[in-house]
Amino acid sequence: MQKIKLKNNKGFTTVDISISIIIIILFVSIISTAYYNYYISITRKNREAQAINTIIDVIESIEKMNYEEITQDEISKLIEELKNGKITNYGNKITIPNGYEVTAIIEKYNETLHNEDKKDLIKKINVKIEYQVGNKTEKIEINKLITKNDILK
Repeated sequence: MQKIKLKNNKGFTTVDISISIIIIILFVSIISTAYYNYYISITRKNREAQAINTIIDVIESIEKMNYEEITQDEISKLIEELKNGKITNYGNKITIPNGYEVTAIIEKYNETLHNEDKKDLIKKINVKIEYQVGNKTEKIEINKLITKNDILK
């Protein structure tokens, strides 16, 4: 009589376990990467919207000043007051959020090249904001012309 050897196919082999672990690791890493990219994208959009709103608040605060008061020193003071939350607009406190660095540069039109003989009726405001998203620094700049007739009294 000849003996018949039967293989036992019950249970898992090392190869089966290794392949399943590799598949699980690949799946988890793909899902984690997709979630992280989604999170960064949403964060970038939210921070950008906050930055634009902050620039608009700065420009609106400048527009409320008398035309003669709009100087580099006064704008620097205004930005400091906005950082400290000392300015209100229609009862709402306006503040520059933490993590946002705002700078504003005022340029008189009559002090630019070939315009020195003009009257002081136009000022150009350049408001720039910088903020971090992840490990990148984002920047947004908005320019606004203010004329002597546009100022609210």
